[in-house]
Amino acid sequence: MLKAGIITFASAHNYGALLQTWAMQKYLEKLGIETHVINYRPKEIDNVYKLYKVKKCRSKLLTKIKKIKKIAITKIKYKWKIEKYNNFEEFINNKLNTTEPYIKLGQIQNAYLDYDILIAGSDQIWNTDLTKGFSPAYFLEFGRNDAIKISYAASLGRDDIDEKYALFYRRYLKNFDYISVREKSMIPILQKLTEKNIEQVLDPTLLLEKKDYDELKMDSKYKGKKYIYVHFIGKENKVIEIADKLSRELDIPILHNLPNKVFENELDNHFNERPEQLINVIENAQMIISNSFHLTVLSVIYKKQFITIPHAKRPERMKNLLELLDLGEHLIEDVRVMPNIETLKINYENVENKLKIERQNSIEFLKNAIFNKKPEAQSNYFLSKDKFECYGCGLCADICPVGAITMKEDSEGFVYPLIDEEKCIHCNLCKNKCIYRKNIDISGQLSEPKIYAIMNKDEEVINKSSSGGVFTALYEKIIGEGGYVVGVRYDENMRAIYDIVNTIEECEKFRGSKYVSASIENVRNKVKEKLEEGKKVLFSGNPCQIVALRKYLGKEYENLYLVELICNSAPSPKVFRRYIEYLNNKFEKKVNNFEFRNKKNGWKKETVKITFEDGEEVYELGRYNNYHRAFMNGFICRPGCYNCEFTGDTRKSDIVIGDYWGIDDVIPGINKDTGISVMKINTEKGEKIFNDIKEKMEYYESNFEDAYKKNHKFPIQLSLKRYELMQKIDDMNINKLLLKYNQLKKRKKRTKK
Repeated sequence: MLKAGIITFASAHNYGALLQTWAMQKYLEKLGIETHVINYRPKEIDNVYKLYKVKKCRSKLLTKIKKIKKIAITKIKYKWKIEKYNNFEEFINNKLNTTEPYIKLGQIQNAYLDYDILIAGSDQIWNTDLTKGFSPAYFLEFGRNDAIKISYAASLGRDDIDEKYALFYRRYLKNFDYISVREKSMIPILQKLTEKNIEQVLDPTLLLEKKDYDELKMDSKYKGKKYIYVHFIGKENKVIEIADKLSRELDIPILHNLPNKVFENELDNHFNERPEQLINVIENAQMIISNSFHLTVLSVIYKKQFITIPHAKRPERMKNLLELLDLGEHLIEDVRVMPNIETLKINYENVENKLKIERQNSIEFLKNAIFNKKPEAQSNYFLSKDKFECYGCGLCADICPVGAITMKEDSEGFVYPLIDEEKCIHCNLCKNKCIYRKNIDISGQLSEPKIYAIMNKDEEVINKSSSGGVFTALYEKIIGEGGYVVGVRYDENMRAIYDIVNTIEECEKFRGSKYVSASIENVRNKVKEKLEEGKKVLFSGNPCQIVALRKYLGKEYENLYLVELICNSAPSPKVFRRYIEYLNNKFEKKVNNFEFRNKKNGWKKETVKITFEDGEEVYELGRYNNYHRAFMNGFICRPGCYNCEFTGDTRKSDIVIGDYWGIDDVIPGINKDTGISVMKINTEKGEKIFNDIKEKMEYYESNFEDAYKKNHKFPIQLSLKRYELMQKIDDMNINKLLLKYNQLKKRKKRTKK
């Protein structure tokens, strides 16, 4: 049986939000799909419906006293709030098949939710006003790589996108295999930001029929009474004016959902009944008046006479729905232009015919998305010019048969392919070989990777290494057999570059993390030459460069060993270059080494060590170094890194190495704060070279879940601070700019040796 997970505003104490969630769940279950609602409860949503809201004071005691007072007042004067809160929570817990609750995206990602299908929507999940900023969780930034990812009837809740968030929509719409929205007006807005087709579909509440809601319905205490039902989203005067007029004309009292008396002729104020009872309230009403989208939907389902007042802030969804059903005249903004009530009687036979067509179109979209194969990516940078679709690997420049491609640096300092149209012969080799979203077959893979916590037995090696000294043991093995090693070093201008060497002394320059995007000019062809000569080659690098090398070579070589580094991201060479220039000027001498992971203060306290040409050494805790912290916060990284497909349990190399963060929780006592690595063996070749070096190593068996619990396994998150910082890199002193986004109030001074 297929399993589906839905993410939407499923914790909102709002009738429409919960009923559309239930409707989506119900429809999928009718298709024979096991369905769960992902119980995402971010504070931005849950705080809106919090029962006891107390502003924190500086004094914890005063905050506690204020909370006790708030609870007492609520229990005495506002019992209805408690009753309403409990009714909605009961619906969430009993009518929705929810997962355990998650507060942050990281918790969902780390839960490894095992769903074949993931659906985002419906409701205003893409409205940055409601989510208090951009929320990648509602763009399915989690789940299995092979899961089919669908947006169903997602809504912006507005008729535009804030310019500062356009980049975010462009990035995170890439997660979806199929995209649908609720409002037609959204299509041209979003279509500018994605090459994928966008369709309009009905809200999930309209996928079901009256008989489905009858199964959910519970009797309200107003059953059998005569009333006009008025439902408010916010207390709007025009709703009151229209309802008052109709109440007088029809001589029918009003039932409404606000907690206080509003109308002269009131039956009661209904504000704390269950969502199931709301259905009965609507069914029994003589007429419905509301500024709520979902109340309009339920009015149509139960074939009620109704008037909809467009919501002051978000009118588009009502307009769209009523135009779709040829009910536009029931959208009334002003009591002064309200037509005679007799002219507003609805011919539901005509409405049902239109609804049937729209419902079938929506069902076809959903079934096609669910039951078809996951579509393969069709785009890459050469087709889209989308910087999220380029890793900057330079493969295209290396394979171009006429040298028509050069890698050109942009304003942020990242390189992208530039084609000389006069040289280009349009062979399309660059497009076809591009590594972006291309599957690659790896021979000799183990059925299950083997994972170890591992460290070099030589203390001197560990002290000179960023982590556990595994890379040193690997390159010593290859060099000892007359082979060559590829890694990243600094050149004389402190530029990070890939290089190929064949001595231990040269390999030592590869030691240590270099948190900057490295150039790989003229290295791949040298690797191929050595392989063809029968020499062993150990290639270490970022996962995208591993895949690019495989694509460049075009075949397997038994004498090639690929070692992938667990990669956080690739920071801007321009920002690093400008930071080095800042240091040169500040200290009035040239930097000739920048060590990101020195162990002066231990392995866990990452320490930056800056060495100058005269031998002077300056140390600074990494968290206080402005460049290092900007990198760790993801503020200066390549766009493609925010869209990386090579994180987590991908297997493109023979061996993966990195830090074993969290080892103390897994194997207590083995960490002496000198550094310990994780080693993931993917292939038979990787297993062979591990067996050759293991005598030099201390190692312990582990597993993916433990090894990656605190390690990098998802793409870094795009942030508004990244957008702001990169806009200013040419306009400010680089250190002052990075300091502005450091986020630490107290800073420690650098210390000299």
